[in-house]
Amino acid sequence: MKKVLVGALIACLTLGLATVAFAGTEISTSGAIEFTVSGTSDGASGLFGAGDVLIDYNVVATSGPWKAVVSPEFDIGGDDFCECDAYIDYEGEAFTLRLDPTGISNAIFDIYSYKADDELNMKGNPGIKLTIPMEGFSFYVVANNQDDGEGNTVFNFGGGVDFSMDSLSFGLKFNSDSVESSAFYGTSYGAKVEYSAGALSLTGEYGAWNPKEDTLEAGSGYFFKMVYTLAGGDSLTLQYKSSDENLNGLTSGPTDHAYSQIKGVYSHSLAENVTCSFEVASTDNGYDEESVTTWKAKLSISV
Repeated sequence: MKKVLVGALIACLTLGLATVAFAGTEISTSGAIEFTVSGTSDGASGLFGAGDVLIDYNVVATSGPWKAVVSPEFDIGGDDFCECDAYIDYEGEAFTLRLDPTGISNAIFDIYSYKADDELNMKGNPGIKLTIPMEGFSFYVVANNQDDGEGNTVFNFGGGVDFSMDSLSFGLKFNSDSVESSAFYGTSYGAKVEYSAGALSLTGEYGAWNPKEDTLEAGSGYFFKMVYTLAGGDSLTLQYKSSDENLNGLTSGPTDHAYSQIKGVYSHSLAENVTCSFEVASTDNGYDEESVTTWKAKLSISV
């Protein structure tokens, strides 16, 4: 992991220096610091800790149809000190071509697997993305390749379609992961619907995974979220996500039972850029016999 992060940081710094030669360079910074108090039903409660302690830099350089973006994120309070997003865009009249040297993938929205501890996806690696935007509609495809460990080059492909009209938006995504060592080895797809009306917004998602291993079976999962904005800017969020035994275990084989989590979050603004929130979640990870209840209170300041 450290080698990967160091490599990503070097790539970011290299691209960052390269942007000096571009005209119209813009540099912006942002950050956040969070202090948390948390607890769990199967462990200690009232523990002080760090949430996000982040410093973000965003460098955007343009020259004609070309654009370079370098965006390193330093997570002072986390396990991984630095992550970096960096890419080169060519914006044509009818398309945008992205070259991403730090790794490109295509998460199937918020569809989750406990075994991967990540959204349903394809294995990321340096690659390209082609986007064709139109009014109220856009289509994109992504591709990366890598050595399969036996001297062969294998390709991963993905894509998606987005529609929007008035208060409704729709999304479709698909992936084909050809790396046998990948947790997502196989094909996957998903759909997303969002609706907003005044203070209320609703999100519904469905995703499915079809393994390429004959000994494994297909799996699926769901994600639902409701956000209600109260008077004064406070918000209440209710969220539920689940994945069946096959999606939850992916290529490691099915888990003992399905994964599920229900979570509620109340957020209150204390001042400009200062927010406090309280969340409670009940999680069944698909392995343990009983679900675990966790809670967290958080004070966040962003700049």
